[in-house]
Amino acid sequence: MNSLWKLFARRFGCALALTLVPLLLSSAGCDSNQGLLPFSLGFGTEVVGRLVEVDDDRDLDGGVDLTLKTGMRSREIVRVPSSFRGPPVETIRAMHRVVDLAKIGDRIRARGTRNDSGVLNAETLEILPP
Repeated sequence: MNSLWKLFARRFGCALALTLVPLLLSSAGCDSNQGLLPFSLGFGTEVVGRLVEVDDDRDLDGGVDLTLKTGMRSREIVRVPSSFRGPPVETIRAMHRVVDLAKIGDRIRARGTRNDSGVLNAETLEILPP
């Protein structure tokens, strides 16, 4: 660990090394198909994967849950909020337009923050080229 600390301290400076070393060490015990991504350094989390399921509750004034396949056995739930709760925000409307265009099998990139159950609360959503 001492050599890892010195490597990061020299390369990135002490302040960034204090952030990166615990992140890398905590990821060392992860499942091999999850690796280091997706991760967060306080700037939000990014998830990229193939759309495998859509749970659309917009007809009940709810949001949309997208299931993305991110690895061989890894799946992520991405929650797009309802546009009926509070004043509709243009970013939420834009994410709903992406949901309307998306098809099963499309590559999707979502950025947002995780809630306590690990679901990604989307702040941006886009369809990526195949």
